[in-house]
Amino acid sequence: MTILWLTLLGLCLNLKLGSALHVPQHNCERYFSYYKEDSGAYIGVFTAPRAGVNSLSWEVVFTAHGTGEANTVGSLIPYPNKERAFEKIHSGERGEVFVRFTDFGNELPKLVRAEFNGEVLCQNEEYDAPSSTMTRRQSMSTSTPISQKSAPREIVRQRRPPPSTPSNDPNPFLPSIMPRIDSDFEECGVEGFSPLQIGGDLVTRGQYPWLAALYEGVGTATYKCVVSVISKRTVITAAHCIYGKSASQLWVYLGRHDRNENPENGASLVSVTSVLTPSAYEGNPVPDADVGLLVLTSPMVYTKYIRPLCLWGSNMGLPPNEGDTGAVAGWGYDRSAQKTRFPKTVSVRLVPRDQCLKEMKRAEDFITRRTVCAGNSESHGPCFGDSGSALIVLRNNRWYVRGVVSLSPRHGEICDLSKYVIYCDVARHIDWVRQNMVM
Repeated sequence: MTILWLTLLGLCLNLKLGSALHVPQHNCERYFSYYKEDSGAYIGVFTAPRAGVNSLSWEVVFTAHGTGEANTVGSLIPYPNKERAFEKIHSGERGEVFVRFTDFGNELPKLVRAEFNGEVLCQNEEYDAPSSTMTRRQSMSTSTPISQKSAPREIVRQRRPPPSTPSNDPNPFLPSIMPRIDSDFEECGVEGFSPLQIGGDLVTRGQYPWLAALYEGVGTATYKCVVSVISKRTVITAAHCIYGKSASQLWVYLGRHDRNENPENGASLVSVTSVLTPSAYEGNPVPDADVGLLVLTSPMVYTKYIRPLCLWGSNMGLPPNEGDTGAVAGWGYDRSAQKTRFPKTVSVRLVPRDQCLKEMKRAEDFITRRTVCAGNSESHGPCFGDSGSALIVLRNNRWYVRGVVSLSPRHGEICDLSKYVIYCDVARHIDWVRQNMVM
């Protein structure tokens, strides 16, 4: 009876936002509510499911009708402000974060997923195309011990104090050691500057800041594959690049650009502590499980040359007929079968599985429901040395990893790029990736 009352109360509060405004229904009333501020602005507030937690990591997803709606949902930030949010955490209360909604017309963006510390709190159906998907993340942590009070009752307040405007002025009444807010994942998938030339395929320094190189060796290390940063401790690559390897043999060159420069300014060579591949892989050449993770021995420092790539959301859905345009970058062989000094990128188009099977009948054993094919009309694409490169797709002005380079048809000493390259579909393995990555 109590839970039912809370649910109904949450709905009543949502409906009080305004008769002319459409407020989407959702099944997350225990943890999320829409609110109207005194100023007339609208916000959405998330409340942690438990008290006494000193490390809070949120990932929330909204959807809106139409394209180009990414700006309707603001960043996920502490509620009502940083100082008050940490006061609540220190006192053992449940932490809260919120987003602001702007320029949304007569319909608020709909919450379709809320995840807290890796736990999915609720999920809702996305809108059919055309629609926009907005993912927002926020991490808050403190090493200060928490003196937990008795767990607060699950109540829904009828009014919220307005979030305060952030200020950079130091407050002499706050503790000298402030807790840390880690908003790095707000910046995942953000591309740097690209060259101003049509058809150019050279990658400028920092254009794809998640791009990194895998090296192998003890005394002398040699280049092996491409890896991509997905968190401060984890990079993603192809399983065949790392399967059966000892972590002590592997090195990741973060921020790598010029392979002839050693050491390279702004880059960092780091060691590996864990090598992870799916149990379904087991050295099998079939690329449908050809994905792997490397956990680094220490967290990296994000810079303009080192930033994470966004992970495909389990709720983002996969186009039934594909057709997405993506990109791939790496240090693979050029048309003359020569190793490249600087990374290159190419635009590719993802094609439906049936089309890939029709045009590459000899590869039917390698094309499964957990692979994706992509090609380029000019016969450009990844080749030897590009294994593990991320197939990235642009959504809402951020790059997401859809797959990793696995197999390519061969033509003598180089690749036959008149055909499609076969990628392991990371979107089909996203649960495994999230469960095994280290933040």
